[in-house]
Amino acid sequence: MIAALYLPVGFYYGPPNVAVISSIAETDFDEISEFCSQLPIYFYFIPTILILFFIFLFKKFPFPKVNNRYLIIFILGLCFHKPIKVTIKYHPDTFNSTIYSIFSNTKYPILEFCIAFYESGKLYLTEKQQQIKQIEQTNSIPIISVNPKHKTYIIIIGESVRKDYMSAYGFKYDNTPFARNHASIIWDGLIAPAPNTQSSIPHIISQSVFPNGKEVHAQLNNNIVSIANDAKFETYWLSNQGKLGKIEITVPRIASYAQHAFYTKKGEYNGKSSRGKYDTLLLPELNNILLKEGNKPKLIIMHLIGSHPHFCKRLEFDVQFNLNNKNLSCYASSIKETDDLIAQTIGMLKKHNQDYSVVYFADHGLAHTDQYNDLRHNAEYKDSYRIPFIFFDSDNKPQQKINKQISGLQLVYLLSHWLGIKLDVRHDYMLNELTDIPEQTQIQIKDWKTNKLFQFDQLKEDPNPFN
Repeated sequence: MIAALYLPVGFYYGPPNVAVISSIAETDFDEISEFCSQLPIYFYFIPTILILFFIFLFKKFPFPKVNNRYLIIFILGLCFHKPIKVTIKYHPDTFNSTIYSIFSNTKYPILEFCIAFYESGKLYLTEKQQQIKQIEQTNSIPIISVNPKHKTYIIIIGESVRKDYMSAYGFKYDNTPFARNHASIIWDGLIAPAPNTQSSIPHIISQSVFPNGKEVHAQLNNNIVSIANDAKFETYWLSNQGKLGKIEITVPRIASYAQHAFYTKKGEYNGKSSRGKYDTLLLPELNNILLKEGNKPKLIIMHLIGSHPHFCKRLEFDVQFNLNNKNLSCYASSIKETDDLIAQTIGMLKKHNQDYSVVYFADHGLAHTDQYNDLRHNAEYKDSYRIPFIFFDSDNKPQQKINKQISGLQLVYLLSHWLGIKLDVRHDYMLNELTDIPEQTQIQIKDWKTNKLFQFDQLKEDPNPFN
């Protein structure tokens, strides 16, 4: 019955995995109800019918009794042949590990579901404990020198934006006119580390470590905020994604390093009471920061709700584009509202005569579903990782377009270099100026279910039907 209730989630996101477990553990009822509201109506009938059928089955028919011991031995031998064979091959050294090995290799529906739930839950709790220990530490990467070129730096982190839905990258509907015309650098080729927020952002703005070359972990204490703190920047975190308090998600754990934090939503991520709280609510707080006098350089991070599904609920204003599909029309319009917010941010910086540099990127993209009628998280497609990477600055230099594929893993080094902070790290992002960074091949991405690494080039294509 529990597996039947899981069916709608399993249809889109597969068997229980650490991404699903963390989403269940670190969200509220309103967020769950919003997810459910996106599901086709038949998804409510199938689990209900299954549950009623199970209840009827259990009540109507007694559990069958089999007295033929040879048949029982044959069936058990058939079921456990492969698990025992695998267990013997790998020689587990304790009784518990032997039993666990047998059951974890028994890939039958009910057992597989339960084992996946257990393993994913265990991994989630382990990672959470590691992260909590890490945030008790400060930055451990040595800083060689600090020489910022600008007084104010802003990082704008968008949400769920695949770059081929932006006119700055060739989308036929002009939904990013400001970025297209006023950006100093439009970089085509940044690959997000993972296809969901909680897995991707920690690796974009924190150091990644590779314990065995096959896995990756985020070293949360070595993040762009803690590095900026060590470099004597004044640091700010402005978020429209909410904070969950006692069960904070990973990103607010990083945000806690900022000297000043502002959340439009308290005690929730994106629930019912947060409706009507749009990304523009960050602008008055940004204005207050820019009014402050000070000799220190500033780093301001603005974390947007942007184009998070459900797209139509993200819109502050009317739908601006008609893609002959409500969901995708709202998606394109939500990107336009983010472009407008960037324009307002730059306008505010100019109003306060700030010497500035601004960078915008998204945490991850999305992939088409429901016969190209919607977009969702999906780890199997390249466009879930292809994200925008756009710079704006007060130098008024001619716009540059860079077409180089680079990894979002270790982007914290590039962002540190952009801030004028030289770290004691040998990496292309630290050793080269922005425009001279060489293109990277064999880019790896993180599986959202585990910490394992996979080759980006092996993923499937998901072309935009509107280009």
